[in-house]
Amino acid sequence: MLTLRLLHHALGGNISNGELLCAGPGHSPKDRSLSIKLDGNAPDGFIVHSFAGDDAIVCRDYVRGKAGLEPFTPNSGNGRQRASEAAIERALMAAVAMSNADKPKARVVAKYNYTDADAILLYQVVRLEPKSAGFRQRRPDGNGDWIWNLNDVPRVPYLWPELLKFPDATVFVCEGEKDSDRVASLGHCATTVASGKWTEDCARALTGRDIIILQDKDDKHGGEPGRTKALNAAAALHGVAKTIRIVLLPDLGGDINDVSDWLDQDLRRAERLVDVCFDVPIWTPAQPAPELTPPVSPPPASSIAPPSPSTSSANIVPLPFINIAAWHGAPVPERRWVVRDRVPLATVTLLSGDGGVGKTILALHLGAATALGHDWLNALPEPGPVLMVCCEDDGDELHRRLDRIVGHYNATCGATFEELGRDMHLVTLASDDAVMAAPNKSNGLIAPTMMFKRLHSAACDIRPRLIVIDNSADVFAGNENDRAHVRQFITMLRGMAINCGGAGLLLTSHPSLTGISTGTGLSGSTAWNASVRSRLYFKRATTEKDEEPDPDLRVLEVMKANYGPVGETVMVQWKGGLFLPVAGISSMEKLAAEQKADDLFLELLDEFQGQGRNVSYAKNAHNYAPTMFGKDPKAKAPGMRQALADAMERLFAAKRIKVETYGRSSHPHSRITRC
Repeated sequence: MLTLRLLHHALGGNISNGELLCAGPGHSPKDRSLSIKLDGNAPDGFIVHSFAGDDAIVCRDYVRGKAGLEPFTPNSGNGRQRASEAAIERALMAAVAMSNADKPKARVVAKYNYTDADAILLYQVVRLEPKSAGFRQRRPDGNGDWIWNLNDVPRVPYLWPELLKFPDATVFVCEGEKDSDRVASLGHCATTVASGKWTEDCARALTGRDIIILQDKDDKHGGEPGRTKALNAAAALHGVAKTIRIVLLPDLGGDINDVSDWLDQDLRRAERLVDVCFDVPIWTPAQPAPELTPPVSPPPASSIAPPSPSTSSANIVPLPFINIAAWHGAPVPERRWVVRDRVPLATVTLLSGDGGVGKTILALHLGAATALGHDWLNALPEPGPVLMVCCEDDGDELHRRLDRIVGHYNATCGATFEELGRDMHLVTLASDDAVMAAPNKSNGLIAPTMMFKRLHSAACDIRPRLIVIDNSADVFAGNENDRAHVRQFITMLRGMAINCGGAGLLLTSHPSLTGISTGTGLSGSTAWNASVRSRLYFKRATTEKDEEPDPDLRVLEVMKANYGPVGETVMVQWKGGLFLPVAGISSMEKLAAEQKADDLFLELLDEFQGQGRNVSYAKNAHNYAPTMFGKDPKAKAPGMRQALADAMERLFAAKRIKVETYGRSSHPHSRITRC
């Protein structure tokens, strides 16, 4: 007997109020535009109605096809032949049996959801055990059960909503869902496609993206399956993606077959993944996937053709070797700085800081101090001309900001805009295309734009002491995660700094969320840090609990200094439109403060020992002395916990306190006590 339940098993959808609502022909599986009702007087025992306006005959044929019946065929008259009730029931039961036969008999051990852009589930890929059962795909039937095929369900890339959140991010394409989840857990965009089948919709979803295809290596099959799948993905994405790289990670082989294995073998590799991948050249259709076999031996010398005239030594410009012998007895050149130990001459310094923290004000302040020959954050810059390019602020905003800076120097030194204008050359590109470096379309290498050439020409004419470019995001159109792109860009800037007479070049940048949370102040490839010779980080002043006690306080920290000491910090405060150093304390005041902290440490140590409470010198101990003492009401003053830590080190050095062991010899403990 024909029932709605049998039709539901064949078509999916929902049964409600005596009718089956399901997807019509050509509609999404989520669609419920087709209504089917049982009617004993209708051909084949049912009638259909399409709320989407689909043709009724097409809908009936669609239902018959899903139910396993032959399409309607005309009889000798104008009517239609109807299958018998028994034939309909047999066909439906066969369709249901086939659907049930598709269900795997193995156990589901992992589920990977494929959703649409709104995170609504479209289908799942499930991993089964035993392992021989492999992977299967299924889609919801709308009633809490599954249909174990995808049929006409639209295909989407895995983790699609996450990809949409970061439209400019590089996408790692992995061979499977497990690897995609592993890479995504590192904060990257990662994806794959079900069964490795790249449909047009899946490829189009990655339009304009930089793609890194992570190739697996299965030694049991000579590596061929991984290579083939990587090439298939590259071919599907070619002409759609912005760039494609096929990456065979180093040391794959044996039991290490994929990116998950590679990362698990050494957890430090997570920090290297991006750099390793961007070291691989961009893939083109004529370029094979990475070789898995060892390189062949070189041919015998007799078989090597002589060099062509274009590559012969006669046409190669010789390297310009330095005459080291001439250095004998010559004075060693002195290191030259814009700001000693912070901003060296003839190279690039990176100044990073979160948006809105005040990088531009700080850079303008440095520029004005250099042009006027006045102090800047407890230092005296080497005076000279300044060339400053601002990409984020227009002329009116720069006028407002410089007015406060000139006002400060006018009050202290009598400076004026007229005096500043003699040596400060200011350009705003807020309404212009400010890009100075972009990838060459033919070879992918970073090339200078006309804007860079104009700046280079101006720098050679002005011969400035300092060049400031604010901000890297506006002038660099390469991939900030690509180590080669970053190094080429910094090399361009360094060349300009040298060519114009040895200027110091300050480049401002924004850190990533990871750079902010970790305190490194970096974004993108580690090449930003490696390529520059000095790096400064301007950040908000926060406590150990990441609290901001004063929103006007900032800290400038020297994070890298190839030519000077690392770790210098300058505390500054927002006053009158610029940041000025927080007043320091005198030597006598410092000695008095240290003595007070030493006395308090000893006082609290005596109190704790009298109470039978032992404290430790180890920072990772639960009873670390400065932490324990800092909870006492006498040590609640701001900064006292750090003062107590410093006091402990001084008291150890002065041999006024020591560490002694106590407890059983088999399991000794340690504590701080007076000497």
